[in-house]
Amino acid sequence: MFDSIEEAIKFAQNKNDGGIPLFAHGAVKVPHSDPVKYEDVITVTIINKGDSKSIIERYKRPEDETRWPQYWKAFCDGTEVPLEGIPIKEFPMLTPADIATCQQYHIRTVEDLAVYPDGQLKNIGSRGTSLKKYAREFLEYRKGPDIQAMKERIDQLEKQIGNNQGNMSKRVAGDGVSKPLDVSGQQQPRRKGRPPGSKNRRKKAG
Repeated sequence: MFDSIEEAIKFAQNKNDGGIPLFAHGAVKVPHSDPVKYEDVITVTIINKGDSKSIIERYKRPEDETRWPQYWKAFCDGTEVPLEGIPIKEFPMLTPADIATCQQYHIRTVEDLAVYPDGQLKNIGSRGTSLKKYAREFLEYRKGPDIQAMKERIDQLEKQIGNNQGNMSKRVAGDGVSKPLDVSGQQQPRRKGRPPGSKNRRKKAG
């Protein structure tokens, strides 16, 4: 099928079949060992996102690291694979039962639901088609110009608040913002006694 291993790896990288790999540590018996010995291995269980019964279990292959780089990195680091998108739990159109069903079929984000295969929507239940439609409309709404304009306005306000806080800190620190300077840049000492013009104002008042 492939002329070289490089072509096979490239095909694996570009293949978007919805497969989810679950890497795990394991041990196998060393053949013909006496006494019996075992060696460490890494296995992978590949689950089809649209069919939880379609499962492939095998030993890890070198190309798996490039086919699923995020899953492989999470396995090596001992962490969970980061979500890319909006968590399915935050989608307001889903009931707790809907969320549990989606998780059973490894639908972790609203984006996963929006691209779920039409032929397998029956797995989610009678509302599968409607939920996929709602997910796509929800994502389109979030990309709309009104939402983008609101986000840009929020960013501008946050920058203005930051600048105002910086100026306030300078005034509190006494950087000379609220005190007059003479031509040499030195702060002028405050005059003692009444402020200028107060005597004249008192005469006029009398």
